[in-house]
Amino acid sequence: MRRRLGLRSLGLVLSACAPAAACAEGSIPLDPRVAAYVEVPAGTFLMGCTAGQQLCDDDEAEHQVTLTRSFLIAETEVTQAQFEAALGYNPARFTDCGIDCPVESVSWHEAVAFANALSVEAGLIECYSCVGSSANVQCEIAADPYGCEGFRLLTEAEWEDAARCGEDLMFAGSNELSDVAWHQGNSGGSTHIVARKAPNACGLYDMSGNVWEWTQDWYADVSSEPVTDPSGPAEGFARVNKGGGWGSTVSYERVAMRHQGGVDAHTFSFGFRVGRLAE
Repeated sequence: MRRRLGLRSLGLVLSACAPAAACAEGSIPLDPRVAAYVEVPAGTFLMGCTAGQQLCDDDEAEHQVTLTRSFLIAETEVTQAQFEAALGYNPARFTDCGIDCPVESVSWHEAVAFANALSVEAGLIECYSCVGSSANVQCEIAADPYGCEGFRLLTEAEWEDAARCGEDLMFAGSNELSDVAWHQGNSGGSTHIVARKAPNACGLYDMSGNVWEWTQDWYADVSSEPVTDPSGPAEGFARVNKGGGWGSTVSYERVAMRHQGGVDAHTFSFGFRVGRLAE
C-alpha cells in the first residue's frame, strides 16, 4: 500500500493532496512552500522489457529487482518556484509556462544541489558533496543512496518501481500516453503545469512526459540477473534519465526507457524530482 504523508523542510510544507479526486483534476497545491510525497514500500518487482512493454531497446533486459528500503518520492517534478525558493535562481527556458511548470535546463549537479538544500534545512545529512554554485556547481555522490537519510535523486530502480506502481503498463499509469503525459504529439513544444494529467496508481504525476527526470545512477548496460538495491556503476560518462519529456515520441515515454544524459547538460527537456528513504 502506498501512503501519502507530510514532512517539513526548507520552509516547504510537504503535505498530502486530498481528496484524491481533487488531485486527479489537477488541483494539487502548487507554491514554493508545498510539495507532497508518496511512500513506496520495500519489495520486489520486474524491471526492464517486461510483458507490458513494446518498442524495447537492447539495454532494457528484464530482471528482478529487490529494494530493501521503503522510500519517499515527490508527487510532482520540481517546479520553477520550488527550485528558486531553494537555490535563489530559476534556470528554466520555459518561464512563460509559469512558476508551477517543472524547472528544466538543470544539470545533474544542479539537481543534487537542490536535494542538498532540502537536507540542510531539514537537519539531515547531505547525500552529495558539492563545490561552486548556481549553474557552475559540481557535485559528487557522498553516501550510499540506500543508507543516506537526506534528500536525493531516486536510483533508477526506485524511479522505475514508483513509475510502475505494481502495474505492467507501457507508461506511468496508462497504456494511453496522452492520458498521463505531455509529449511531442500534444505539448505544443513546451512544458506544462505539473499535475494536469492523470496520476499513476501511486498518485505520482508526470512520471511519463513533461520533462525527462535525472536519476542517481551512472548509465550502464544491465543483465537479466536478479539484483538487490542496485545503484549503478561507481563511475561513467552519463547519468540515466527516465520518463521522456514534452518533445519525446512514444517509445521514449515508456517506463522502461533508459536515456543517457551528460552530467553537465543544461538541456531544456531535462528536469527532476526528489525523494529520500522513508522514516
